[in-house]
Parts: sequence; C-alpha cells; structure tokens
Amino acid sequence: MDRKDIAVLVLALIWLATGCGQSAKRDEANPNSQIQESSESAAVEAPEEGEEFNLMDYSALDTTSGVFESEYEEEVNDEITVRVALRVKLEEGRITGIEFIDTAWVHEAAAREIPQRIIESQRLPVESVSGASVASWSIMTATALALEIDLTELDDFAAIEE
Repeated sequence: MDRKDIAVLVLALIWLATGCGQSAKRDEANPNSQIQESSESAAVEAPEEGEEFNLMDYSALDTTSGVFESEYEEEVNDEITVRVALRVKLEEGRITGIEFIDTAWVHEAAAREIPQRIIESQRLPVESVSGASVASWSIMTATALALEIDLTELDDFAAIEE
C-alpha cells in the first residue's frame, strides 16, 4: 500500500469519524462499511474516560520537537485538485503551529479554521468546515502525514471527538 492509498483510507476514516459517513456506515453495499474498527488490531489503545488524550502516541516520529513538512493532493473532479503543502511545528509533543506552503484550491475558511482547531484541541480528526469538507480533510491528512500519524491505528474515534 503506497502513501496515496493510505491517505485515501485516512480520509475515509476521517469522514466516518466526523459523522459524515453515518448513512454509508449502515449501508453494507458501501465499501467504506468494511473498514475494521476492532481494537484487536490497534497498536495503541484509546485513552479511558478521564485520561488525557495524547495525539503523539499515534506518531511514528522519534522526536517530540521540530518542524515537519508534508504534501497531500485530493482530486475533486477532472478540473479541481485540492493540494495542500504545509509545515507543522511541534514543541515538546504539542502542535504549536501549522503554516501553509501551498494551498491550491483550498477553501479560505478551511485554511483558517482547521489549523486553529487542530492546535487548540491537539487532536485529529477535528470537525470539518461546512462547505469545505475536501479541503478540511486534506489539511488534516497533510498534518497527519507530516507528523507520521497513522490515523487507522486509532482504536476509538469517540475518544478524539470533542
């Protein structure tokens, strides 16, 4: 499985986690319904109620500070491709900044709101911006790629919802 396949899977999981995929989740004919959410295959368990959530528990990085870059593209249709290139600043295991390098076809509201939501909550995924779902998911996916976070390893999406 290459990076693009993983990124598409991550987007599908974000879509399901944010509630957008609830009807698809109930539709067994939908391929997204076959995604396993079993805790048996999870490498890291979600925190118990009352425990503090640490996003970096899901990262493959071997450092807790630095600046990390990534790019992500999502084709919307034949004419539009959302492209996000960004830098994520990490200090002592906390995201302290997200700076855009390139935002081709990224909705302004998503570019403004999603980094703010990620930094404030220290969580992925966060609620997408209404009317800018693809841009929102692309920013979240690029952030996850920069921090080497495999969102498919999250055991319980409810643990990261606000």
